[in-house]
Amino acid sequence: MNQIQNKRVKRTIVFLLLTCLLLSSAFAYQFSPLEQSFQPTGAESTKTYTIVNDSNDSIAISLSALIRDQDAQGNEVNKPADAYFSIVPNKLVVPPQSSWVVRVQYRGPRTVTNELSFRLKAEQIPYSQGKNSSDKGMFNFLYIYTTSLYVLPTRIVENVGVRAVTPSRLEDGSPALAVTLANLGTVHQLLISAVLEVKDSKGNTVVLQGEEALDGIDGMNILAKKSVTKNIPWPEGLSRDPGVTYQATIKYSN
Repeated sequence: MNQIQNKRVKRTIVFLLLTCLLLSSAFAYQFSPLEQSFQPTGAESTKTYTIVNDSNDSIAISLSALIRDQDAQGNEVNKPADAYFSIVPNKLVVPPQSSWVVRVQYRGPRTVTNELSFRLKAEQIPYSQGKNSSDKGMFNFLYIYTTSLYVLPTRIVENVGVRAVTPSRLEDGSPALAVTLANLGTVHQLLISAVLEVKDSKGNTVVLQGEEALDGIDGMNILAKKSVTKNIPWPEGLSRDPGVTYQATIKYSN
């Protein structure tokens, strides 16, 4: 493909994206807050959320809670959390240019030793408005907000450490380090501005920071009592000789 064709393709893509944004703005709504912490009992076991309909049409919203888990690679895993929460209302129609308050109450275990992590999802669902609808477009964009919801433990401990560092390979076959992080604390941790110091058994030391060096680690949210393994590009300065072992420590701003 020549440069002129490339430019035409890029212009077409930009035009389509702008068109989608303009069309979707007619159906916009806001859902807030995007993160809340609950107590397992008492007044703080109930929180409110606000839906604001900025459009000129009524919209229908369905709300649900999901358990939030992580697999060994740090990917999020969800399943229904209906037994943990009462959401009132869990389905509603919000009139145009108006707002609605939703009440969410935690109804899970009253004794929480390790923070419980959830998602609260607000999902716009198809809604027929009949002849009075002002929607004359060809497309309907259904928005979904997925927020963070935590139930706090009785005791807050922050402690993330490096459990293992071993040679590995990236997907393209290039050398890598497999870094296994363990959240030994009782609450989730955001690894903001992470700094990883790695030492090998030959006396070499490297200090890694930034998204490029710590791909998948810098900025990661690691849930309480979870271990996550991430492959990062092999850092220059470390030995790759057979039999060499590695140790590492991590620092971050939560």
